[in-house]
Amino acid sequence: MPEDKTQNTEIESELYATTHTIINLSERYQEGDVKESYFQKSLKKIMNDLLKIHIKLREQNLLLSDLLERTNLTKKYYQALDIINKVSSLNFADISSQNGSKYSEKTRSSVLELPGITSKITASFITILDVFKLEAFEDINLLNKFFDELILNIRKFPGLERLEIKINKIREYLLKNKNRFLNNKNFRTLMEEDLYTLFKEFQNTLNIQT
Repeated sequence: MPEDKTQNTEIESELYATTHTIINLSERYQEGDVKESYFQKSLKKIMNDLLKIHIKLREQNLLLSDLLERTNLTKKYYQALDIINKVSSLNFADISSQNGSKYSEKTRSSVLELPGITSKITASFITILDVFKLEAFEDINLLNKFFDELILNIRKFPGLERLEIKINKIREYLLKNKNRFLNNKNFRTLMEEDLYTLFKEFQNTLNIQT
């Protein structure tokens, strides 16, 4: 509907403006054009705007990954989040107190804890890929738990909704064909290759070098 298109365009514009404002503010700070107190105060306000955008996306059932792809903003968006994560002294108590429970813990952690979550996602991928290489691995329930951990951390990271769907498809296919997984080395190799492709997709999305 036209109304939905208008809403989507508004959110895209807000995210574009917020992302570039964070990057520009950081560049000005690095060049000494703004003081640290002004930089942190301004970044707090911008973070407030970014959290509001995340809430709008949730309320309208929109995928952040789709929005970033449409606007060619993926690289800049994660660059902006990296800037936020590096400002370790930033205190979001003011934002929380002003908005109450409106800003969920999940929303805040998805923005503030990306480096740690990135490490956990990477570790989970590597653990599962290592399991696929094991000749005598027989504990499908344990493997399923590894997938649970991977999905749990994927959900904490904004913009990875499509990746989550792809990972779940691999997991479901594996569970439906667990006997082939346990007894057929070629099948395990194919599953490993499929999951490794998603691991590379995750790395490429965040511009991470292996």
